[in-house]
Amino acid sequence: MVKFVIAISGKRKSGKDYCTNKLIKAFEKIQLPVSAVGISHSLKEEYAKIHNLNFGELLTDGPYKEQFRKDMIRWGEEVRNKDPSVFCRAALLSVDDSDIVIVSDCRRMTDFEFFVSNYKTLTVRVETIEDHRQQRGFRFVKGIDDAESECGLDDYKFDVVLKNITGENIDSRIEKIVEKVIYEINKL
Repeated sequence: MVKFVIAISGKRKSGKDYCTNKLIKAFEKIQLPVSAVGISHSLKEEYAKIHNLNFGELLTDGPYKEQFRKDMIRWGEEVRNKDPSVFCRAALLSVDDSDIVIVSDCRRMTDFEFFVSNYKTLTVRVETIEDHRQQRGFRFVKGIDDAESECGLDDYKFDVVLKNITGENIDSRIEKIVEKVIYEINKL
């Protein structure tokens, strides 16, 4: 049963997946059951079914996904307008018996509202400097990088801001998040 959610947000190419993987390893090291899910995974799975696309390729950072990104965002918004937490609920369906679930890609206020209102939640913003995003392959795309899916949480007050600067060791920052989660779980 899910006891705690770590809800991660960040711009494209900020390193959300990298930080999620670091958190998973840190929890596994101390033998705390942890799962990672992505809201976008459930969205992409449904989109792939409807449009007869390769779901696996939509999960990559490759050009296949990029050719469908704008339409996926549009379609996802239409679905969310009817049911704002549909993809959040779907993402959690894949969780096994983990106490801790890391949601690696929160992008909207309604995502945080769902997790905060239903679970003990720590909100984490992954940030890096613009040059590092560009080194990781980021190129601004109008209609994507200025859309709600990228900017909807820019003004949110996060519990933790995790700086993910290329070349810096972030292990001590990850450890502080782990300690905070353990403290909160022990209060339950």
